[in-house]
Amino acid sequence: MHLINNYTIHHMIQRIQSVFLFLAVISAVLLFVFPIAWFYGESYNLQFHVYQLKDFVPSNEPIFSKYYLVLLTILTSLLVINPLITLFLYKNLKRQYAFARINIFLSILHIGLTFFFYIDQIEKVVLVSPDYRLGIFMPLAALVFSFLAMRGIAKDIKIIRSVDRLR
Repeated sequence: MHLINNYTIHHMIQRIQSVFLFLAVISAVLLFVFPIAWFYGESYNLQFHVYQLKDFVPSNEPIFSKYYLVLLTILTSLLVINPLITLFLYKNLKRQYAFARINIFLSILHIGLTFFFYIDQIEKVVLVSPDYRLGIFMPLAALVFSFLAMRGIAKDIKIIRSVDRLR
């Protein structure tokens, strides 16, 4: 009689990485809520979100096109959708592991794009340094949670391989 069967292992070990993946989803959703940075200047008062760059000085013309942040918005949406899909791939750990790796890549890409493209361009135009807000830390949180989920998935793969060797 085997105390541990395959069904029990697959359903029992999905707990901690599911929590981390859910936290990665929450972190990415919060990017749509909190601003990334403010740019305070003499002629500009900009609030930078992943979906808009809002100027609070009414007389100013828009600095960038309305399509300027489309890439960042799409990338943020992928940061929400990918770990959500990954949560439901618990029956295929290898695929779940691959999706977690993709989410890590998307998080790194988001951080790089935000700092080295968007903030850099906005700084050059408005000639003001950013005042970073809570939103700047959300991609980093999603990265950490995705990494922790990936480690949990890797441990599960290792456990299943060791159980398969015992049979």
